[in-house]
Amino acid sequence: MKNNTDRLFILNYLFILFLEIVYKCVIFEGLDINVLYLAVFTLPISILFTMITNLIHPIVNRILTYISWIGLVFVFGAEVVYYSFYKTIFSYTALSYGGQVAEYYDSIFEHIVKNWYVILAMACSLIIMIIITRKFSFKRVNFKHGFILLFSALALTASSVMYKSYETNSLYKLLRNKNDIMETTNSIGLITTVGVDFFKTKAGFEEQIELDISDEPVIEITDDNKEEYNVTDIDFETLINNESDPTVKTLHNYFSQQNPTNKNEMTGVFKDKNLIFITAEAFYPIAVDKELTPTLYKLVNEGIYFKNFYQPIYNCSTSDGEFVNLLSLLPGISTCSMVSTQGVYFPYTIGNSFKNYNYDVYAFHGWTYTYYKRQLTYPNLGFEQYYGYDRYHTGYKYALQGIKDSWPTSDIDVANASYPIYQNSDKFVAYYMSISGHLQYSWGGNAISRKNKSLVKDVKANDAIKSYIACNIDLDRSLKILMDNLEADGKLDDTVIVLSADHYPYGLTNEDIKSYTDFVKDESFDIYRNNLIIYNSELKGVEVDKNVGSIDILPTVLNMFDIKYDSRLLMGHDVFSDASDLVIYNNKSWISDKGRYDHIKKKFYPKDGVTIEDGYVQKMNNIVSTKFQVSKNVIQKDYYRKVLGG
Repeated sequence: MKNNTDRLFILNYLFILFLEIVYKCVIFEGLDINVLYLAVFTLPISILFTMITNLIHPIVNRILTYISWIGLVFVFGAEVVYYSFYKTIFSYTALSYGGQVAEYYDSIFEHIVKNWYVILAMACSLIIMIIITRKFSFKRVNFKHGFILLFSALALTASSVMYKSYETNSLYKLLRNKNDIMETTNSIGLITTVGVDFFKTKAGFEEQIELDISDEPVIEITDDNKEEYNVTDIDFETLINNESDPTVKTLHNYFSQQNPTNKNEMTGVFKDKNLIFITAEAFYPIAVDKELTPTLYKLVNEGIYFKNFYQPIYNCSTSDGEFVNLLSLLPGISTCSMVSTQGVYFPYTIGNSFKNYNYDVYAFHGWTYTYYKRQLTYPNLGFEQYYGYDRYHTGYKYALQGIKDSWPTSDIDVANASYPIYQNSDKFVAYYMSISGHLQYSWGGNAISRKNKSLVKDVKANDAIKSYIACNIDLDRSLKILMDNLEADGKLDDTVIVLSADHYPYGLTNEDIKSYTDFVKDESFDIYRNNLIIYNSELKGVEVDKNVGSIDILPTVLNMFDIKYDSRLLMGHDVFSDASDLVIYNNKSWISDKGRYDHIKKKFYPKDGVTIEDGYVQKMNNIVSTKFQVSKNVIQKDYYRKVLGG
């Protein structure tokens, strides 16, 4: 057999390029001009791959090559399934949570089946590669020849990066200024992007914020008008002049150009009342039923009614859902952002801010208290008294008592165990991260669903939907326990209940959801439509027509409780203010008062009868992109500490 190294270079190139193109077509729904960059960047990858897998003896090289091909197909297939699950890309920085993803094996299998044709195409390409190379020699490569090819390919790659590098959306600026795993994958492919993400993470890369200052006039805050807005006294001009760190200076410039939100008729409507704030695991309109979940039905329909509320899913699932709900910042696209908040100052979380108004603050969670490192992140957000399930009997100081072990555990147990802890508080904030609504949505995979199976036997739906509703019956009953206890103690009228999901129930397929609902017209947007509950027994008949996102919850709550905060420093807005609508998705799609923009398809859908001025879509894209960058740097630079102390 003759040495087939050159042919192997070509075959590896075509094989990897095929995997990249299939992945791009699935994730980004087709090909675009970036496929040219993809073809160029795959060259050095395939050359290096060929050199590394052909270092030793021909037999060893053959085995190593075949194993590497299998590994590539596995990685690309896993990324397709992961995207189907989370609508984002699994990167190096998310590896520490791989074990948590693997726990959902039943639902993972469903997404494998859903994407069978993609995985089959990739597997077939592997079989074809093995058949073609069955008579190849796999001799050791000529490294002189290999390095000449490699450096030539790298030179071509570098030249392509510099092409039109001066343009705002150039590949050069993307690689130099950002670590945006979605955009980078769309431009240069998955393998290169994972390598870039690894390098930037290890090198402590800091994103450079490219400000697109709005042409709208900035409200000047003076002693005469500052009481009309949710602002604090921040001298941005002095901060800018005295700052040597260019990133922090850019943050000062950015926030100084943001208009504050106005106080309004809802400012202080809940002043001095108690607060129960719930991030409800996978809560969704399907869980709201007048007969089966009457308490949820009451809270949705008798509280403030949000006609157009969206709960986008972000990279790190539940943890990022909490991150957005509690911080009004956007999470990083390639990481679990809540973990990075340790030791960073956040004055406006409901824990830290309400403490300044003499509230006792508590947090409760019915699953292992260390999950997502909550025992470290919650206290930093103001919840020094964080009560969780000490499943492994470690002697945790704030272990919840009476939690019956199962998967998942019951929100009923959490309600019964938690209420006595704050029952005698004069003013309290009780934050709950619920658990009963967690996937899997099957009788065998969810103990709470199994317990309530008989209650949903008459529901006209498939077993997945029935199982989902069944496990949320415990969430409903836990709310009734809390409300009954509050009423018995004469505190219900003085307590506000806020409830929002962490994400939609991705343990259900989109087909499951559409079989039981009629509001999902466009899966790219409507699958994330949800209910936001803000309920107090004394406030009735309030409706909100705006498009509202989970990022708007915190500033809205702060305004309604008349908690002093600076609205310029948060990414969301008080929904009762004059601020414009803006719902932001993980993939940088967005909804505004003028329409919807699908960032994957690069297509804008204007609302009927709305006039769109020239440059509007690009302006909004810049605003959204900047908010992601600013959010990340607020954490990396501990920005709030610099401007507000603490």
